[in-house]
Parts: sequence; C-alpha cells; structure tokens
Amino acid sequence: MAARPRPNQNLVRFAQESWAELRKVTWPSRETVIRLTIIVLLISILIGLYIFLFDNLFTVTITNGILGAPGATTPPAGP
Repeated sequence: MAARPRPNQNLVRFAQESWAELRKVTWPSRETVIRLTIIVLLISILIGLYIFLFDNLFTVTITNGILGAPGATTPPAGP
C-alpha cells in the first residue's frame, strides 16, 4: 500500500506550483494599470449618473404625471 503524502506536503507543493505559475505571468506596466483604473472609475461614475438621472426622471414622471400629485414628495425617513 502506497503511503499518502502528509497534508503539509500538499500545501507546500501547491504554494510552490502557484508561485512558479505567477512567475510566468506577463504583468501590465504601472502606467497601464493606472490608465485602465481611471477608465473603469470614469465609466462607473457615468453609469451611476445615468441611473441616478433616469431614476429621478421616472420618479417625477410617475409622481406628477400618472399619480397626479404635483406636490407629492417621498415621506420623511425616521420616527
């Protein structure tokens, strides 16, 4: 019967193989990471603004147009 490797050996082997694979990765340059991060942040802000504006537009349309309550506001929060 073959001896099973100890759990610590498996963990060490996994860490060594993972480290070897990470050395093979071609990492982007610092400038590329910064540029792409800025692009992601700008697009996220634009999408957030888009959702915010259309949500408010639909709220006003539903409140004033469909429900016919021109001065209606949302109820205050809290006690």
